[in-house]
Amino acid sequence: MKFKDTGFRTLYRQFTVFPLSGESREDMAAYPQIEGANCLLAYGFIDREAGLTLEVLAAGYELENKYVFFDPPRETPCIIRAENVEDQEFSLLDDRNKALRTRYAGILGFLREFEVGEEIEKTREMRFLDDSRHPCFPDDVQVYLMRQGLKPEPCWARISGLAENHIKGILLNEPEQDFGCHQGEEIAVNLDETEDKKVICYANMNPVRLLKPEDLEDGSMLLGAIRAFHAEGTKEAFFEILETLRDSYVWVPCNAVLSEADQKAFADMMDKAGGDPAALVGMEMKNQEKIRLVPDILQNGENFFFPAFITQEDLGQYGQYFSKVRKHFLEVIALARNNEKQLSGIVINAFTEPWVLDRELFDVVENLKSRLVQEK
Repeated sequence: MKFKDTGFRTLYRQFTVFPLSGESREDMAAYPQIEGANCLLAYGFIDREAGLTLEVLAAGYELENKYVFFDPPRETPCIIRAENVEDQEFSLLDDRNKALRTRYAGILGFLREFEVGEEIEKTREMRFLDDSRHPCFPDDVQVYLMRQGLKPEPCWARISGLAENHIKGILLNEPEQDFGCHQGEEIAVNLDETEDKKVICYANMNPVRLLKPEDLEDGSMLLGAIRAFHAEGTKEAFFEILETLRDSYVWVPCNAVLSEADQKAFADMMDKAGGDPAALVGMEMKNQEKIRLVPDILQNGENFFFPAFITQEDLGQYGQYFSKVRKHFLEVIALARNNEKQLSGIVINAFTEPWVLDRELFDVVENLKSRLVQEK
């Protein structure tokens, strides 16, 4: 097989055998028994600055599909950059018994300085990023910078970590257009899928619009974001809803639940009124214990949803049967998550212009940064 036809995982943390070329033989002059060798044993690792690299462990020879490898040199070992062997045939060696790892443990110990954190290791397993990766620099991905009024511009970014809803990356080259970011700065890398199912990386470089509490007070901004998404269906419009919801207050319909003592007191009043509700008009009843307000739950087929409304008017006739409580949306998420039913999500304005926040996205909204202007 050839590296250029397979991808970095065929070399990364794998023991491989390459034919010994004349140039490699010169570089490996200090290796024991190099004169009679016809192959070399290598181990792949990632140098974030220099790319996918092969640590040459030993010279060896192959005879009838069997290999014999010699000891490593006492001097500084030889390394080969993957880009220099893209067209060479190589073979993978099975080391499930860890014989090779044990034998060459001393030289492999040198690779500890190239270890990375768990987040970066996790991104190396994300195969959906492979279409955007540099073939020889697996931590580098091509990212399309996007900003209103400018053309999408591809740049390279080196993955630096993970956030709740995006990948973090360091911009490796200076953009030709003014996106408001520069080489060396960290950007948020998002993912999108093209019509042919290819995943691409992009960064939304539109400046974040800071909000004041009064901007969200009447709910028109949230309603406008939902309408824009229904009209456009873009990821930008989708995330505008999420970011607006993060700081919004909504109305929750609730059922008032009396305590047992208050239920008994009410029943006694009904008895005195002869069971006629009309006779209760004008009578007063003071509750002995706190009244519990239990949010109503809507059902659609087999799915259950927590209803929330932008304004009281949005509840329409449905709202006449409930007490209405105004809650911050982060409180609504907590209520929905802890509901005794396994809710599918939160539905906004269920009876007018409905929009559903799926349960899987609760964490995303909770981890978004507030766009409200911070008071000094």
